Amino acid sequence: MYILKNAIKNLGRNKGRSFMVMIIAALTLTSVILSFSIKTISDLAVARCQERFFVEATIDYDWEKLEKDFPPKITENKDGSITQESSFELPEISLEDYLKYADSKYVKGAQYYAACNFACDTLTRVPDNTREGEEWVSLEGMTLDEIMIYFGISTKEELLDSGIIGNEDELQRILDSKGDLVGSLIGYTDLSIVDDFTDNGNKLESGHFPEKDNECIVSSKYAEHNKLNIGDTISISGPSKSDTKTMSLTITGIYAAHRAEANAETLGDVYGHVYTTFNTLKNSGFHYIWVGTVVYQLGNPEDAELFEKELHEKGLNKYYVLSVSNSSDEYIKNTEPLKNISHIAEMFTLAAGLIGAGMLLFVSFFNIRERRYEVGVLKAMGMKKTGVARGMVYETLIIMFLSFIFSVLLGLFLTKPIAVALLGDLTGVNLLLPPAAILLGAAMAFLFSVLAGLYCVFAVMRHEPMRMLAERN
Repeated sequence: MYILKNAIKNLGRNKGRSFMVMIIAALTLTSVILSFSIKTISDLAVARCQERFFVEATIDYDWEKLEKDFPPKITENKDGSITQESSFELPEISLEDYLKYADSKYVKGAQYYAACNFACDTLTRVPDNTREGEEWVSLEGMTLDEIMIYFGISTKEELLDSGIIGNEDELQRILDSKGDLVGSLIGYTDLSIVDDFTDNGNKLESGHFPEKDNECIVSSKYAEHNKLNIGDTISISGPSKSDTKTMSLTITGIYAAHRAEANAETLGDVYGHVYTTFNTLKNSGFHYIWVGTVVYQLGNPEDAELFEKELHEKGLNKYYVLSVSNSSDEYIKNTEPLKNISHIAEMFTLAAGLIGAGMLLFVSFFNIRERRYEVGVLKAMGMKKTGVARGMVYETLIIMFLSFIFSVLLGLFLTKPIAVALLGDLTGVNLLLPPAAILLGAAMAFLFSVLAGLYCVFAVMRHEPMRMLAERN
């Protein structure tokens, strides 16, 4: 206790020197705290930009690779004109594959738009508005013989070679389909990717869009034809003959298919579009779900290349490529300056710490030199070397503690205006002094105390009392 009291008195006796050391330490700690605060706030701002910003990416054909591996066939016609035909067949990406691709650390979210036909015992199609003398015929539910008779083809091979109905898989789908399909069930996650409504084509007349699973909206023509109202429930099944399970949907709204009104034929099929949530369609268990649009939202434009590589590792065909639909210029414009400021603040924190440590050791060196006679007298009077060293360490700790308190108070006062001046008014980002900066300041103060204290101990233990007294002159 005596040594501590004497250390406090020594600070008062040498107040000029003590004040100078405290100012140097306080300015150093303040520089460290403020620069680290700016780095922390910059990093938070970048993270917030990453949370709010996303890059929309879709899977598309790699046309450059397709044209290289499947060059178009050039034919010169009799009239001298040139015809180019490209022939290639790629496997379709299933809904299960799209969902598998979305399970990635690079994907923040995904928007889906998919559909499949449905059957219902209590509903019928809206009559087709075809021109006089024309007839709309559906192949679903026909047998192979009926299809060949309809097209005037005698063999299955000839039917496939003609390209009228597509490949073998498409033919099997038609043969497996029910003959009483009465509409299309369309599931979506976000109305913004549903072109039928965003391009001012369809418009909700009454009720509301599906908000929960197993809710749907139907067209006014479909509701009128089947005597449906908001609140009614319809039971539907999938398009495959093996789809025997039914699903109940509650009608929450009725829309007008204005775009379909402008068409001249086959309007009955358009009027049969029933819109529901994507989860409803996904969990239906129906066969032959057709995927229209899938938009992956990437948190960072730099992740696009990594995500595309991951897609191919998960089995995506090499002739598909990831297409980024919106530019990353806005992201770079907002985050690049913040990243630069964060890097500069990080370097300044390190530089302030090193320079401050060097200055304190330099001051401690001259402080000990000036107090060599005092130390020699104390040791000659019988005070042990450890006692003298402890006294100096106590002085250093007191000075560092006061410097730390002053730097924290200064940091609390200056962090926000400096952050606003350098970074601008960052909405939603806390501009107050971060706790991490206070902890770093405390760690630096402790480190400075240890370094200065060790030097004091070394200087006191190094020389004998008589030598210190003899060197006074």
